[in-house]
Amino acid sequence: MSIRHPISDEEVIVRSADRSISLLVARQDLSITRATYAAGQRVAGPHIHHGHTDAFYVLEGELTFEVGPDGETVTLRQGGFVAVPPGVAHAFRTSGTGPARWLTFHAADGGFAEFVRGLRDGIPVEWDIAPCPSGSPTSTGSARSTNR
Repeated sequence: MSIRHPISDEEVIVRSADRSISLLVARQDLSITRATYAAGQRVAGPHIHHGHTDAFYVLEGELTFEVGPDGETVTLRQGGFVAVPPGVAHAFRTSGTGPARWLTFHAADGGFAEFVRGLRDGIPVEWDIAPCPSGSPTSTGSARSTNR
């Protein structure tokens, strides 16, 4: 048995000179977005997810992640992948000299698709995200990454 998540029409969330975000798959068990940000932009500050894995696949450019309670730095280039399980603190930014383009996978969705739609539409939406308590351990595991 195979499970398919068709990617037909992208749903544009943000389109500007320095960033774009499109929703490619929006299901309860999985959401996938494609994003492009200019060099040197903070994409997400330190946070955790309680109920889903947040994973990233770099299509172009570089992303730098800070992962775990000690903020271990991981830089990924084209073909690089990182999966951050529930309860593990993480933040990321674009790095390198040019723009970065990547896919983000939320498994399960955790309300992310509705959250980005809310950003686009100016409607606040709560979802599975929490700030990291300052100075306290926030991780019960570690991220897994590969970089080609």
